[in-house]
Amino acid sequence: MSETIRIGVSACLAGEKVRYDRSHHHDRYLTKILAKYVEFIPLCPEIACGMGIPREKLRQVECADTIRLIGYESGDDLTETMTQWADRVLPGLDDEELCGFVVKPESPSCGVKRAKIYSTTGAPPKRGMGFFTTMLTQHAPLLPIVNSEQLHNPLLRENFIRRIFVLKRWRELTALGKDIGKLVDFHTRHKMLIRAHDLKGYRELGKLLGQSSQSNVKEIFDQYATLLFNSLKLQATQKKNSDVLQHAMGYFKKNIDAKDKQEVLDMITAYRTGKIPLLMPVTLLNHFARKYQKPYLIQQYFLNPSPAELQLLNQV
Repeated sequence: MSETIRIGVSACLAGEKVRYDRSHHHDRYLTKILAKYVEFIPLCPEIACGMGIPREKLRQVECADTIRLIGYESGDDLTETMTQWADRVLPGLDDEELCGFVVKPESPSCGVKRAKIYSTTGAPPKRGMGFFTTMLTQHAPLLPIVNSEQLHNPLLRENFIRRIFVLKRWRELTALGKDIGKLVDFHTRHKMLIRAHDLKGYRELGKLLGQSSQSNVKEIFDQYATLLFNSLKLQATQKKNSDVLQHAMGYFKKNIDAKDKQEVLDMITAYRTGKIPLLMPVTLLNHFARKYQKPYLIQQYFLNPSPAELQLLNQV
């Protein structure tokens, strides 16, 4: 397994002139910052499935409860062209070990939530996923997918960064074979991170592991992955992160004096109200975790992400 995190990206976002009118949609965050820490796998579904440059614009049209991919002016139906290509290509993307995908906003092929879906009845367009993104999601439901505009929102960017690194670690875990003991260790190291996203999901994952044994290991791994990545889809907010920071502070209640306790509380409040970044209370808690030898806290990815993950989170 490659040590590099690989990210699929709409080729136009990487600066390639592959749009219908020979233009690109270059996103500088992707190429100037994210690209320093991950490897891009650029892909333009419309070009890859055989449509040329320049080409006719496409639109999604809902016909008899199915979505068709239609030429905007000619009315040509290109649904099967895209579908047959995607059916061939998507299994091959598994070999690339993608940990995430960044797509172009509102694209009829690559959009996430805001791609227009037209009606044959003349009703106003609905909004939904692009045609290729729908197939990608069905093929790889655990894969974190965002559009490039979402990466310019600090909280959404943080969420995506966290998720791609968790998926990388999950792939590394499963590559070693499915062992309940290793899964419990994986869960333990991610506890605070999961809590920051979904307290209910955190409790459900703990309950699931309580029902595990080597006799049902495959079922447990499959259920755990689904629960984990569904939980991580929920946004970690400043309030949720602050709650986790206060939970971590509880491990020092017998160690730190009133002055140190107040310093931590003040820093958590400052973060919660948007005055300082998350890194500042995390750094202080890490200091106390090492000073007072708290192994549980030291091993938490929420407090101690990998160097590349930390660098990207600092950009948030």
